[in-house]
Amino acid sequence: MCVIRKFLVLILTFGLLPLGLSAAEPDTDATAYERQIQLLGRQAALGHRLVRSMCFAQAGIDVKRNRDLVTDTRREVAATLAALKAGDPARGIMPITNGDILTQLSSVEMVWNGLDKKATAFLSDEGLSDEEVLSLKSKSQSLEKLLRNVTQSLELRTSVDLPPEALMRSRLIIAGVDQSRLLQQAGMDACLIYLDRASDTVHTRRESLAKDLKTFGTNIFNLTFTRPAQSKGPEIPELEQAAFNTWQNWIGLEPLFQILITPSQRADLSMLLPELSFSIEYMDLQLVETLDIFMAL
Repeated sequence: MCVIRKFLVLILTFGLLPLGLSAAEPDTDATAYERQIQLLGRQAALGHRLVRSMCFAQAGIDVKRNRDLVTDTRREVAATLAALKAGDPARGIMPITNGDILTQLSSVEMVWNGLDKKATAFLSDEGLSDEEVLSLKSKSQSLEKLLRNVTQSLELRTSVDLPPEALMRSRLIIAGVDQSRLLQQAGMDACLIYLDRASDTVHTRRESLAKDLKTFGTNIFNLTFTRPAQSKGPEIPELEQAAFNTWQNWIGLEPLFQILITPSQRADLSMLLPELSFSIEYMDLQLVETLDIFMAL
């Protein structure tokens, strides 16, 4: 119980719980809701990762690895959406059974299928034009919004079916997985800026990236420093160290993003973007692993 409480204190930077609240061990139903909520949030991040990887490959940046990411992302999203409907005991996924939520999930699948068809065309011999790749951001944003609707419905079911502590944990999971979404979204916006750098719309894209970075940076700083310093609860050294390591990586990664917001004539973006592409994936893995630790508590 103390371990759970310490991690709650650490992640409370998102402002979702009062300090000092401790969560109960989730029962089977709560675990099912939590896993579904985690996976739905992850799909939103993966939608942005799909477009980001297609954009980087289209721009000639780390082409093989990014094309492989497109393939892997498609496979993961398709398998997860199917598991959320039918269940997958091997992966610890219980099926969603509420009729209204299943209807919402069907809408998610429709939008995903449209995006997936674009990925199929992208990987074909004919490929896509730059303009077609640039237009994909709106599809990943639509996917994100529909996934958020499903998540909110599951959050509501948690509040109705389970004790208050389960709702608090679910909200923490939503906040935690949203960091991956913000990171992948920032990566997508960064690449779209590069691909669209000669266009009149690039200024709007830079504003969007700046907003992504501000939100992510504020969250990760507070997660690492502000809330732990304010807390009177016991510490979890391994989680605090993981948070600090992630923050350190962010300190190295953020300047690469900033160059795309305020470009310099001396900056060689073709050399910078491969490092950005790789670093985003590495940091995303850190975020996923940290949330997995919490999910196991």
